[in-house]
Amino acid sequence: MTQTLTPTTPPIEGSHLILYDVSWEMYEQLLEIFAQRPTPRMTYYQGTLELITPLPEHERYGWTFGRLITILCEELGLEILGFKSTTWRSKPKAAGKEADECFYIQNEAVMRGKIKIDLKVDPPPDLALEIDVTHSSIDKMAVYTELKVPEVWRFANGQLTIHILTEVGYIESETSLAFGSFPVKELTQFIQLDSQKGENARMREFRVWVRSRI
Repeated sequence: MTQTLTPTTPPIEGSHLILYDVSWEMYEQLLEIFAQRPTPRMTYYQGTLELITPLPEHERYGWTFGRLITILCEELGLEILGFKSTTWRSKPKAAGKEADECFYIQNEAVMRGKIKIDLKVDPPPDLALEIDVTHSSIDKMAVYTELKVPEVWRFANGQLTIHILTEVGYIESETSLAFGSFPVKELTQFIQLDSQKGENARMREFRVWVRSRI
């Protein structure tokens, strides 16, 4: 007998659900069910499925980081292709993940014009962003390792850490593969919310700051 799941009531902001012994087929069915909904966000790893509905804090930080990364690429003369919270998955590795934001930068020219992406033939995103404001029950970096994402930024407690994929897994780095020696960790000074200053004003200040550093 085939099990069918359908959404009922809207999820509550910040809710968190863990399911065990979930088949890959069920995971794909859930992805299809929720394909047209912004929530919940799903992470799948070797039979464990985590469903989270993001908090407003989480979404706001992700949106702002996305703007900063886009502006930084503009000022550095780099092309960029954003896929936001696209689901990346690998059936052979039994791993699937929705980044908070993700981008092609080094491989932008290769992926330009593509909408449908198949990780069996296409490269994974060059950069993924994780906003850590809630605890996850799945090791996110293990999932990203299986998906072979070369660089992951994690933002937690006001601090940005850069993780670069190596043959032995991710290691923390002071510099970014995508942006070289540019001091990307200093982007956090433009992330903090300011009740006296609008976001566009902060983005203009950020452009000025970037230009002063290049």
